Amino acid sequence: MQNRQSAPEWGVIFDLDGTITPNTAYHRQAWFELCKRYNIPMDMELYHQKVHARSNDKIVPNLFGPQVSDAFIRKIEHEKESLYRQIYKPVMKPTAGLMKLLEELRSAGIPCGTASNSPKDNVDFVLDGLNIRPFFRAVFYRDHVQHGKPDPEILYKTAEGLGLPPKRCILFEDSSSGFKAARAAGMPYIVITAGGDPNELREAFDAQAVFEDFTGITAETLQKMIPGTSAEARSA
Repeated sequence: MQNRQSAPEWGVIFDLDGTITPNTAYHRQAWFELCKRYNIPMDMELYHQKVHARSNDKIVPNLFGPQVSDAFIRKIEHEKESLYRQIYKPVMKPTAGLMKLLEELRSAGIPCGTASNSPKDNVDFVLDGLNIRPFFRAVFYRDHVQHGKPDPEILYKTAEGLGLPPKRCILFEDSSSGFKAARAAGMPYIVITAGGDPNELREAFDAQAVFEDFTGITAETLQKMIPGTSAEARSA
């Protein structure tokens, strides 16, 4: 097992919503319900134009108008996220294969982090609800950065939290904003489709791989996808 006190050779970063847990449909359900409460027109086309894969500080002005105050954004954010947690809590589960992969990575001494556009309460809700927080050395969410994905800032911070350059981390993602952030950060990424939107895949043209879920993915599989690691060199 790798000595955790020494600098790791590589690491793994996980997006949360739609990746760690297949909850995308429940976030969508919460936004549709909130728009209904406020008499805001919403359908799937508008959802993709104004809501999907965006952070709340972008979504609320998209829905209510650019003149909204920061206080109003926080109010709507709290209302929507509370609604989402209420809807999702009874059915929350990890994406298939996640637990086995996390256990393997921990046993191998591979550091893991999570980088999410979600606010702290939602990240805590999933990490603690699934009892997986101990697997993650670095946990970053929207509150930690000035700009959410597709800006790469949160990926830079998470990689730094693992003690690694971005190119030595591999990212699991499900959304176009995450693919763009990985590309901007120079971070190799893998697409997980179980909780995502098939329309997002056209943005993943340079993904290392596309998997439905984590079933069958191993530490060896991941290491071979990260340029410059010993396994990648051996397989060249």
